[in-house]
Amino acid sequence: GAVYGGGGGPGGVTEDELHAPDPLSPASATAEGKRAAEFLCAAAAKTAGLSLSVARCFSFAGPYMPMNSHFAAGNFIRDAVAGRPIQVKGDGSPVRSYLYPTDLVIWLWTILLKGAPGRAYNVGSERAISIAELARLIDDLTGGRSTVVLGGGSSPAVGSKSYVPSTERARTELGLKETVPLEEVLSRTYRWALSSAHADEA
Repeated sequence: GAVYGGGGGPGGVTEDELHAPDPLSPASATAEGKRAAEFLCAAAAKTAGLSLSVARCFSFAGPYMPMNSHFAAGNFIRDAVAGRPIQVKGDGSPVRSYLYPTDLVIWLWTILLKGAPGRAYNVGSERAISIAELARLIDDLTGGRSTVVLGGGSSPAVGSKSYVPSTERARTELGLKETVPLEEVLSRTYRWALSSAHADEA
């Protein structure tokens, strides 16, 4: 999803909205790398006569995700497991969505086997939620034992303000759908993180 360079309306960014990342910003390195990878694959496929479909992946959450990285959902669940305040960097206004790994696998296999040649498909959830709302939801789902603390000020410049896909193309052309709702995604991830923490203590 980084290929779009940010942006996207309330309904999520579509595959036809090719917003370019800022080529003068070092923060665009990931986006430029993704765009270059798509181009190189497309050029190689045309030269070799291969069939190429592209999966543009957005954000995901589930067991085994990093709990101490730049992934907000993992960090919030880590704080909840520890019983400490859930720390939100910035004002919590950026918007994200999260797809469960089992859905991710189904979507990727379907795109590989049934995707139209030379066509890109967004892979992710359309259930948009702000980072602040995500922190509060995780707190609610884990018993409300933590306090959500906002960092204040503008959010750090990590990715775009809104990073949510439109998956209409995948749904209408390939029959794909999201089967695990966000609340269950977070609950399953929390239970895994909690059991892992207990195993480490033992």
